[in-house]
Amino acid sequence: MTSQNVRDLAGGHPPSPEARVLQTDIRFVEFFGLPGVGKTTTSSLLASGLRRCGPLVGDVRIWPETRTFIARQIHRVGIVAPRFKDREFRSLFMRIARFAIESGQSSIVDVVKVIWNMSVLLAYVQNERERKNTITIMDQGLLQGFWSVLLKSKHRATSEKWFDILAAIGVDDMLFVHLRAETGMARDRLLKRNDRSSRMQRTSADRDLDLWSAADRTCRELAADLEREMGAEDHVGVLASVDVERLASPEDVAERALEAVLLGCLERHRRYDDSADR
Repeated sequence: MTSQNVRDLAGGHPPSPEARVLQTDIRFVEFFGLPGVGKTTTSSLLASGLRRCGPLVGDVRIWPETRTFIARQIHRVGIVAPRFKDREFRSLFMRIARFAIESGQSSIVDVVKVIWNMSVLLAYVQNERERKNTITIMDQGLLQGFWSVLLKSKHRATSEKWFDILAAIGVDDMLFVHLRAETGMARDRLLKRNDRSSRMQRTSADRDLDLWSAADRTCRELAADLEREMGAEDHVGVLASVDVERLASPEDVAERALEAVLLGCLERHRRYDDSADR
């Protein structure tokens, strides 16, 4: 399939026969990148773009759904609690908890938060895998969760690597989109928000630049490690990158993300074809 076919799909035009290779089993598109880079906005616009592709991608969902804080926590408990009956979930939960504890977070509160948030994501992914013909867009997914753990970790030498846990959860049906941007741009955007939802907004002024530098370094290291590990034969997830310039509109970024996702699905299909021919 040519790049023109991809642009036709992105524009909502009827797909050519070659474009039907996009009917892969990619189930999750997960954005990751610095806070303020535009993950939530791009996720919403990408979902609209994918819906224009019609039956090629099936039902398109967005996680997390918009809820009040109390309603969101109740919903999360309803997702996590039943999964504890499952042995695989309990095993992965313990591995996540051990990784978070060994990483040396700043406080017990931080440890509890990251374990809880990642447990919710784990339970949600396992639940969604039981659905048929759906694709879920995640602006705060597993990779962003590992970024959060590593950002303030005091000990990088843990008994298990973060990617080994991610691989055990499963990356075969995941497509990761790295939104790359300069730290100054992401920081300026985040400062314009009227909330304090990100830990980057709650740091003291004297540590602000150091924290942003660490955040950018951690994000780049995650992307590099992910690309290297997924290049191994056993891992067939897909990694795409989209550059976010300061003057780029949200629609421009979303259009590039849509093309990257469609090309990523094509790459996934090509890998399977190559494996079948061996």
